[in-house]
Amino acid sequence: MVTDLLEEAGEVASAVKGLEGFKPPEKTKTKEMLATELSDMLYIIFILAEHYSIELEEVFLQTVNDYILRFVT
Repeated sequence: MVTDLLEEAGEVASAVKGLEGFKPPEKTKTKEMLATELSDMLYIIFILAEHYSIELEEVFLQTVNDYILRFVT
């Protein structure tokens, strides 16, 4: 699963680079393509969290709260 996650991260990076014009892609990248790649990556993250019995929503909300406290106050 971790290798799948890394593969998806590479595809996300490729889509962003194409959208930002850093590397001319073989195929034009679109926001829809980026959305699909992000969704694929998120799916794998959910699967990993489930496998290790991690309450991802709870941890995510704590992370958001930590960022709010760090950058807003």
